[in-house]
Amino acid sequence: MFITYRLKFTLPSKIMEEFARRRQEWLKEWENALPEDKQAAKVREAGLRFAWFDELLDKSFEVPGFLQSQEITDIIATAFQHFNGLRYRLIAYCVMPNHVHALILPLQDAEGNSFSPARIIYGWKRYTANRINRSLGRTGSLWQKESYDHVVRDEKEMINVTEYIIQNPVRAGLVKNWEEWPGTWIAEDLRPECVL
Repeated sequence: MFITYRLKFTLPSKIMEEFARRRQEWLKEWENALPEDKQAAKVREAGLRFAWFDELLDKSFEVPGFLQSQEITDIIATAFQHFNGLRYRLIAYCVMPNHVHALILPLQDAEGNSFSPARIIYGWKRYTANRINRSLGRTGSLWQKESYDHVVRDEKEMINVTEYIIQNPVRAGLVKNWEEWPGTWIAEDLRPECVL
């Protein structure tokens, strides 16, 4: 499961206008597509929209970006590692200045039911919001209520998503090599497969 969530903030109006413009272009393309091509167009648009939005989060100076402090990154990393091996297998994560990416494999409980991504994400957000707010001397909501999650369907996609996650600070121009970013982590046993 590929998961992304971000700090709670209002997006600048120029970003929302650009988002609306791109959405209208896609709707026109979708309306003109053949019926058999509409599902593929929908999937493609969702991927493009996610990548575009992620790029905006990476490069916008108009949104808060305090997650990159080492203390805050450590709080988030602690939350990720806490149930690693118990509720999920943590594959990779990246803490960016205003959003977080994680790749996990949900595990099963004693009754054989998989831990739900919603429950996992809720635990992360609740723990980190309390600790980060206390650290920053603030109160109130920290995380945007909704998050993005995507089921990773096979090993090739897992490798691609892992690369996407660890290369996020490089694409954003924050570092030249992913290993220089203190908020990036990948499971040791996956490094030879995923890291170019």
